Amino acid sequence: MSNAFVVGADGSSAATEAIKWAAHSAELEDRPLRIVTTFQTETSGYAPGLVIPQDVVDAIRDDAQKVVTDAVETAKSVAPGISIETKIFEGKPALVLRDLSEDAYKLVVGSRGLGGVKGLFLGSVSVNVAAHAKCPVVVVGKPGGDGAVVVGIDGSEVSAPAVAEAFKEASFRKAKLFAVHTYTDLAADALYGYGLDEAELQRLSDDAYEALSERLAGFSADYPDVEVERVIVADGPAQRLLDVAADNDAQLIVMGSRGRGGFAGMLLGSTSQSVLHKAQCPVEIVRTETRAS
Repeated sequence: MSNAFVVGADGSSAATEAIKWAAHSAELEDRPLRIVTTFQTETSGYAPGLVIPQDVVDAIRDDAQKVVTDAVETAKSVAPGISIETKIFEGKPALVLRDLSEDAYKLVVGSRGLGGVKGLFLGSVSVNVAAHAKCPVVVVGKPGGDGAVVVGIDGSEVSAPAVAEAFKEASFRKAKLFAVHTYTDLAADALYGYGLDEAELQRLSDDAYEALSERLAGFSADYPDVEVERVIVADGPAQRLLDVAADNDAQLIVMGSRGRGGFAGMLLGSTSQSVLHKAQCPVEIVRTETRAS
């Protein structure tokens, strides 16, 4: 099922929201859905050589089977007509999902699972998968609204695949697309403090608008059905993305893994991590290195 949405299930409330999102998206795009879960029977390093009794292993497998059975019911309640496959793997969740991303169309995970610390919005599995997957990853904490799709654009090559993905998502969802570009991380008031006058600030804004229009032009031609609103400001990118999403009842935020200020080798930049932690809707991370969908 290399053209399938792949979603991780573990019985948590976040995973349930991820399953609903994946099922709805699979229906929109007429793609199959693959629901997977994992279990582990390895003993910790504190108990080397300990053998877990077979009846315990069988009970763990039975629990995993119940997780996927419940997940299928959840998916069918959202999209009864989609094709669903299930698979249970033995291994660490993040590593299993990363392996599955090699062939997945898109990977969907809950923001944190049953093992997450209470009060911590983003779990280690979702961070790991978002940083390392070979396909786009959607992290679902809250279901979001039924309004716009929001995409972050910074002019770097990292953001180009995210822009393409955002147009596609907006088209499938019949949603307005907000293209958010912050041409500096400093707010306008701070720029005044560095001696820039109104005319210079306007020139910066005009240059940014022209650059953004060039970046969007080809995609707008490919998706004439998508209405685009440009948001161009001097501000921190993470908070602006979150604000635009909140103001427009966003269904989805789409962004690259790291932007123009990212360190080489850093798989998830500070902006993407901040948005993932605070977003009130699903967030899709599209890395430059991910294969074309």
